[in-house]
Amino acid sequence: MLFYVDPEKCNRDGFCVEACGRRLIEMGKADSVPTLIAGVEELCINCGHCVAVCPSGALALQTMRPEDCPQIRDELLIDLEQAEQFLRSRRSIRNYKDKSVERDKLNKLIQVSGYAPSASNARPVHFLVIENKTEIRLLSGLVVIGCA
Repeated sequence: MLFYVDPEKCNRDGFCVEACGRRLIEMGKADSVPTLIAGVEELCINCGHCVAVCPSGALALQTMRPEDCPQIRDELLIDLEQAEQFLRSRRSIRNYKDKSVERDKLNKLIQVSGYAPSASNARPVHFLVIENKTEIRLLSGLVVIGCA
């Protein structure tokens, strides 16, 4: 089953209905839990918005459980001034330290990148982590040649 709502946990607030960009979820009759509209299962793109917005953790998809959605911490939300400062101070890195990035940091960055939006939740991104310095220099040279 693609879509499951635990009736014991569901507070029937309709947040999942509102979050579904494809409008595939409905509330149905009074005091019932949200359900997928009949015959639309193949239209679900498994974006997980319905799971992420459920405050009671009642909703799950076959591909995503409530515990897969970390809580958004209000104290870490940024305001307009902070967003502007972050984006305006960003610079391309052209000189690198001769130090490897810890594997835990790389794994975390790759994991976090999965939250970035993509068209129809296609997530057309793949990562290849290369740690061999000789291979990195070779590939860097090929990139520079290709951009010239």
